[in-house]
Amino acid sequence: MNSRRTGVAAAAVAALLVLSACSGPSAGPTPAPSPTWIDLSEYDAAESGSGLALLSPADARDEILRAMATAPATTSIVFREASGRTLDIALTGDSDRFTAEIMADGETTSIVVDGAEAAVRPSASVAASAGTIAGEVACVAAGDPLVTRWAPLLDAAALIAEMTEDASGLGAPADGTLELLLGEDGTAGALEVAASGAALPIRLVRSDEAGSLEVLFTDWGQAPDVALPPDC
Repeated sequence: MNSRRTGVAAAAVAALLVLSACSGPSAGPTPAPSPTWIDLSEYDAAESGSGLALLSPADARDEILRAMATAPATTSIVFREASGRTLDIALTGDSDRFTAEIMADGETTSIVVDGAEAAVRPSASVAASAGTIAGEVACVAAGDPLVTRWAPLLDAAALIAEMTEDASGLGAPADGTLELLLGEDGTAGALEVAASGAALPIRLVRSDEAGSLEVLFTDWGQAPDVALPPDC
């Protein structure tokens, strides 16, 4: 497991705490190495039409992040802290336009972001920590702490980028998907990705001493229905 506590502790636990309070001359091109992370004798091009499984883990990760950059999605995030507390986020859209429902300790904070503008209906805990009124919509800039305190949990691409910094391998394609393994030999978790077409994530599972995180992606490419309240 990566000792840097990538992602799980750095993002979700922080959110819960908010609620609580010179190279030489070239010798010519180097032949590309054969991939060692899959058994080529079992490689099925039909299962990985994009060829993603033939890339290095780092290059596969880059391809996944490029695919995510231009496609909104519906995202479900569940973090279970080792102590038993749970943080649930329902997120629809992309980093510029999205709606989010953030649920923790029996309370819900609602956020709508449309470009540079945002509307936040804070829970009692969030309102107390921010000096606002619980349940009343606050019209703020998208860069306001009421929104940015949840980073990177409200940006699917940024979340996956942080969670996959320690990508170490790729599983062989199966049933139209493949896994980007995280941590040494996948001990920290895995990101399941579509093996053909655009390299878009399906499910992330990751755990460390802080707890466990599961992220589910659906409805890739569907434009979000985002509307700020009339008073904003």
